[in-house]
Amino acid sequence: MRLDTIIATLDRWLGALLDAMVVALAGLLLLLLNWAVFARFVLNDSVSWGEELPAHLLAMLTFIGAAYLTRTNEHLGFDAVLRVMPAGLQRAVTALNLILMGGFGAMLAWYGGIAAASFAGRSLISIDAPMLLFRGAMPLGGALIALFCATRLVGIVTGRIDPLDLLPESDA
Repeated sequence: MRLDTIIATLDRWLGALLDAMVVALAGLLLLLLNWAVFARFVLNDSVSWGEELPAHLLAMLTFIGAAYLTRTNEHLGFDAVLRVMPAGLQRAVTALNLILMGGFGAMLAWYGGIAAASFAGRSLISIDAPMLLFRGAMPLGGALIALFCATRLVGIVTGRIDPLDLLPESDA
């Protein structure tokens, strides 16, 4: 099996996994927040986890969502500027952008890992769930961003990826 085929297969599986994670986290957050509001105002019985758990889930969704947006090319960017550049400059600007984003992802993974490790052995106050589960989303999201950027950088440098193919899907 060729390396291109392996990378494409892994990318599809990772994309499907990220899709599922983002939908699951957003859905769980929606359910928990609605239940907390319902319990407080209709049942007149507040839940103990009403603030803490949704806040941690939102943080998880932020970092996993950032990796998702990097993979789907929906992150913030100046697409109109890139479109009017000559092809060679498009390739250079896209490569520089991927280097900067990948570096950010790598730093997020490294320092996020250090921060997450400092919470090892701790649990949330309101429920008995390990805090590392929630804090681990930061290094995971950063590592995925770095991986996506590195893979695309190789494609840009080798000419296998056209910079215009990395514009947001909504522009296609």
